[in-house]
Amino acid sequence: MATLTSPDCSAGVQPSGLRVGIVGKSAEYSINASLSLGDVIQMIKVPQNSQVTYLMVKWLGRGVGSIIVGDGVSTNRYITETAASAGIAPLTINNTAFQPYIYSTDDTIDVTVSQSVTFSSGSVVMIAHITMDP
Repeated sequence: MATLTSPDCSAGVQPSGLRVGIVGKSAEYSINASLSLGDVIQMIKVPQNSQVTYLMVKWLGRGVGSIIVGDGVSTNRYITETAASAGIAPLTINNTAFQPYIYSTDDTIDVTVSQSVTFSSGSVVMIAHITMDP
């Protein structure tokens, strides 16, 4: 189990845009090796006092497996376990238990590998709309 980081979650990188209103953020992580059960890809930083209102993930990797999408508090907050392969449509928030959540501390939106996989190359793309109140 490894924690991987997209370039948008690197140390010192902050979400761009005004610190008030809705910010659109995208990130891409290039897969260059097989992923294992439990691997976490930190995709987008989410600042304190913000709320995710829209989230889309597109798996452009080769191979098939299952993923969940959440954050450091709830690993499946946004997308419950779902098959991931290059041929599926973009995934959006589908967790039926989803409740609007305001982050009390800085966090990241993460993609977690939830079943054994054979992902070996390609990329993961994520787009989020995040509201930030003053």
